[in-house]
Amino acid sequence: MITLLENLKSYPPFTFLDHNAFDRMESHAQIAYYPNDTVLIGKDTMPENLFIVIKGSVEVRDEYEELIDIYHTHDMFGGIEIIEEEPSTYSYIVTEELICFEVPKTVFLDMCESNKDFKHYFFSSIVERIDMLKEKKEYAFMSDLMIARVDESILHKDVMVTPDMPIVEALQRMDDEGASCLLVDNEEGYGIVTDADFRYYILHKEEKGLEKISQIQTYPTISIQNGELLFNILLLMTEHSIKHLPVLDEMHNVVGILELVDLLSFFSNQSHLITVQMERAQDLESVVDAAKRLDVMISALHVKGVKSRYIAKLVSEINRKMYSKLFEMIIPHTWQDKCTLILLGSEGRASQILRTDQDNALVFEEGFMPEDVTSVTQRFIEVLDEIGFPRCEGGIMMITPKWCKPIEAYKEDIYDWIEAPTYEKFLDMAIFFDSTPVAGKKTLHTELIDYLFSKVEQTPSILMHFARAIETFESPLGLFSQFVHDKAHKNEIDIKKGALFALIHGVRALALEHQIRATNTTQRIKELNNNGFLSKEDATDLMEALEVFNTLRLHSQLEQLSKGKKIDNYISVVNLGKLERDLLKEALKTVNKFKKIVSYHFHLSIVG
Repeated sequence: MITLLENLKSYPPFTFLDHNAFDRMESHAQIAYYPNDTVLIGKDTMPENLFIVIKGSVEVRDEYEELIDIYHTHDMFGGIEIIEEEPSTYSYIVTEELICFEVPKTVFLDMCESNKDFKHYFFSSIVERIDMLKEKKEYAFMSDLMIARVDESILHKDVMVTPDMPIVEALQRMDDEGASCLLVDNEEGYGIVTDADFRYYILHKEEKGLEKISQIQTYPTISIQNGELLFNILLLMTEHSIKHLPVLDEMHNVVGILELVDLLSFFSNQSHLITVQMERAQDLESVVDAAKRLDVMISALHVKGVKSRYIAKLVSEINRKMYSKLFEMIIPHTWQDKCTLILLGSEGRASQILRTDQDNALVFEEGFMPEDVTSVTQRFIEVLDEIGFPRCEGGIMMITPKWCKPIEAYKEDIYDWIEAPTYEKFLDMAIFFDSTPVAGKKTLHTELIDYLFSKVEQTPSILMHFARAIETFESPLGLFSQFVHDKAHKNEIDIKKGALFALIHGVRALALEHQIRATNTTQRIKELNNNGFLSKEDATDLMEALEVFNTLRLHSQLEQLSKGKKIDNYISVVNLGKLERDLLKEALKTVNKFKKIVSYHFHLSIVG
């Protein structure tokens, strides 16, 4: 019994209890057994215990015998009725032989009285319960990390030199101070000199006449403010491939140097190693090897409780570096300033975490269409095959002529989407609107988005028909907040069709109307809040609902991956704990509410 109770310490709300409170519960709790059909709490009766399920299941039914909820391992019930001193409005019936803990009413009330967080859990909102979820044992390690900020305790002393200091003298100063870099105090900002710059000096000092330190500095240097979030700094260093960052105070004075090796000590993932390996790659095989390490990093971050949107941002940044490297190696150099590589779909929205499918395209400048494009694009896709990106079943890849052509042909498509719309054309329009350029002549993509905005602005009624797709799939949440299952997938729901699509597409339609250029759904929600369309409360609920869906889907997909199964968008609701099921239900309710907002805004009830 003691061992079983100890396991509860990893689950909210028991994570809030101190040692004394847990000992008291342990000394008064009893293990009980109940056979099938036992009524634990009858309608209009007061529970005398808080029930915590060890094994078995309990169904909750109303007076009409309608199923309201089901409780499984680690779920608990009876607490709200005890706290509110109100008889139960439902019946709690054992449907699978039950073994449970029973915590007496008086002991439970004392625990609530002495610990407000423990009591508050029973009435907490979706946002609050997401935070509580991270208090589980497997999440605890990273919880502090995501709010950790840089401070002077992890900084190295800066070594500052003047721009006219001789290079050899500066190098001696660096060695004397035991520093790994130098800062150059220029009249208009700081420069930085690292080992890489000294290597450049050794190789080119004669031919380029290098004498002063200012001649080999990187200027201006990238810097951060003291107090910045460590995770944001990791993203910045990954994006720019740098190992040293000056940290400035409010007056822009240097307070120290943050080194990547120290930052990585806060993280146990391979993001830097993957990035460095990718950037140093001299051949395609090295790029492939680096990209294949992503799944290990993703799994480690997920287990430690990092929010799925943060994982997606980091993965997206690394993937974009990968695509840029592939563009540099595979696309002929004579093309590279005449075309742009764009990512579409979830890659374009920076929301793809695991490799689900390829979504990419090439846009060539007007009048340019190389003859050997087929062989080049085929090679590009084959490399992505080797990395592990499944081919898009819908053909949204550069090997399809539809997604590999000059800019004027794309403009013809956009014109056609608006002037002669169909369901299939709206899909293409949605896919393209979520696209982002990652390499080559990126202004080509900007020109196309500008053209799309102008055409929609000229025909605003198109938005009504575009937004209507949110009604394509029914919510998996039925009457009495019960999950509606697919017949072919018992006890599973398709989280993409049943939840994510309506949320993402509704936000997409509003972003198109408001000419929001951000492609990431969370960023679009923030922009809709900033311009006043969404209230802060609605925006927060949508972002947290998105987090719930993506976290549950990622957890399910990682399990599928570990078992060698094909990755899909189904999640098993019976394998979720009570907290996760409640979060999922609340998130689905948020999406249903949002669908009504979108429907009312675009007058979808009158769209033919």
